[in-house]
Amino acid sequence: MIKTIKKLALLFIALTGLLSCNKWLEATSSTQVSDATLFSSRSGFQDALCGVYISMGEEAEYGAMWSWYVNELAYGPYAQQFSPLFTAIQNHEWDDNNVNSLISQMWKAGYYSIANINKVLYELDAKPDVVSDRIEWNLMKGELLALRAYIHFDMMRMFGLVQLSDADYEKYTVPYVTAYDKEPTPQRTYRETLALLEDDLNTAVSLLEDDPIRGKASEAWLINANADGFWNARDKRMNYFAAKALKARVLLFRYELDAAAALAQEVITEATAAGACQWVDADAMTKATSNDVIDWTFSSEQLFSLEVTGLQSLTDAYIFNTLGSGSSSILIDKAVADLSLFNTATIPASEDIRGPALMLKFYGNQYRPYKYYNNSSYYAGYRNRIPMIKLSEMYLILAEVAAEKKDQDKLFQALIDVRSHRGIQDPSPINCDPNFISPNYWFSGLLMEIVREFNGENVGYFAARRISPKAHAWINIDNNWANRIISLTPYCYPTDELSYGRHQDL
Repeated sequence: MIKTIKKLALLFIALTGLLSCNKWLEATSSTQVSDATLFSSRSGFQDALCGVYISMGEEAEYGAMWSWYVNELAYGPYAQQFSPLFTAIQNHEWDDNNVNSLISQMWKAGYYSIANINKVLYELDAKPDVVSDRIEWNLMKGELLALRAYIHFDMMRMFGLVQLSDADYEKYTVPYVTAYDKEPTPQRTYRETLALLEDDLNTAVSLLEDDPIRGKASEAWLINANADGFWNARDKRMNYFAAKALKARVLLFRYELDAAAALAQEVITEATAAGACQWVDADAMTKATSNDVIDWTFSSEQLFSLEVTGLQSLTDAYIFNTLGSGSSSILIDKAVADLSLFNTATIPASEDIRGPALMLKFYGNQYRPYKYYNNSSYYAGYRNRIPMIKLSEMYLILAEVAAEKKDQDKLFQALIDVRSHRGIQDPSPINCDPNFISPNYWFSGLLMEIVREFNGENVGYFAARRISPKAHAWINIDNNWANRIISLTPYCYPTDELSYGRHQDL
C-alpha cells in the first residue's frame, strides 16, 4: 500500500453524458486530462466519481478477485480442476508464489481505489463552489465516504478478523487511509479503525438524506440539478439504503446483535416502501425460454451493484470457457451440491431457482453457475452487474442474529421470507431441512443457506469464516468441503507490506 500510494497518479478520462458510470466514461477518447481541468467543472467531478467505480470494477478487485474468483474459490463448493493455481487457492496455500501474487494485487487494487476516493474528496472539499448545488455536493461526498468505508471494511476482514470479541479491539488491522498524500498511513487498532470507518458511514448517511433513491427528491431538483440524468439508476451506485445496510454489516462484525438486526429491519422496511428494490419473480424466471431475458443476478433486489463493462470477457475466461487440456473453469462440484446444497431429500432442488432448477447448469459432470451469464444479446438492464448488497442479506442478518439468540421463530421467519422468493413451495426450514430440527445444527444450516444465496458475491466468503466455528455439528454436508471451510484463514499481508513493518494481528 505504501508503494502504491507513493506511485499513484489519479487518471480519469473525461467525457459527456450517459447514465451509468461505466458508460459515462467508456464512450470517449482515451485523452487524459489534468487535475486542474478535471476538477474545474461539475462534469469533471462526475467523471471522477465514475472513475472510482471503474477502478473498483477491475479484475483485481470486485470485477473478479474480490467477488466470484479468489474469495469464492477459497471457501466455495467448487470442483478441483486442472489448474495448480485453483488448487492452491482452494487449499489456502497463501504462501504459494502465484497465490501470493494474486493477494498482493488484491491489496494494491483496494488501496488504489481508496486513493482515488481520497483524491476526489480532497478536491470536493477544496472547491465547494464547483459543484454549486448543495444537494448534489452532499450526494457526491456521501457516496465517496461510504465507498471508502465499504472497501476498507472488506480489506479489514480479508486480511484480518471477521467478527470481534472484547479482546480483539486492541489488535492492529489494515491501515485506514483518509488522506491523499505520499505519507504512509500507520496501522491502528480495530477500535481506532472502526471509529474512523463508522464516522465515515454516519456522515455518509447524513449527507445522503436527500438521495433520489428514497423517492423524496423534489420535482424542481430532478428537472434542474438532475437534468443530465446523472443521479438516475441509484442502485448501480452507493446510496442511502446501501450505506445503512453496510452499517448493519459492521454492527454484526462488532457482535452488536440487537443493533444489527434493528438496522437490517429498518433497511428492509424503508427500501421496499420507497420502491428501491423488490423480489424477483421466481416463477417467471423458470418459465423463461431464453437465457438472455433472465435476471441472473437478481438485479431488482440489489441495494447496490457495480457495473463492470469487461465482465463478459472475465467470466468467459474463468467460468464459461470450454474445458480442455491445461485449462480450468470455475465449476461447482456436483456431488457436493447434490449432497450439501440441493439434496432432494432435504432442500427441494427441483424448485429452488438458485440450484439445478435454474442457476446451476449440468456441465461435464459438474455444475456451471450462471449468475454472471453475459453476452451481447443479453438484456441490457441485467448485463454486467456485480451485486454488492442485496435485500436478502438483510433478512439473513436477521436470521443469523436469531440463531445467535436461539430464537427459532425469528430464525425460521427470516429464512422463509427468503426461500419463498426462490421458488420453494414449502419454504419452512423445519419441513425440508434437517439442519433446523435442532439448534445444534442451525449454524451449519444457516451457512448453507448463505452459500446458496450469495454464490459468487463474496458475502459467503466472510460468512464461512464467521459462522463455521459456531457450526459444531453438520448434517448432509460433504466432509471434505466442511473441512475446507473450517480451515479457512485470512490472507497473509503482502510481502512488501511486511517489509515496511506492518504486522498482522490474528
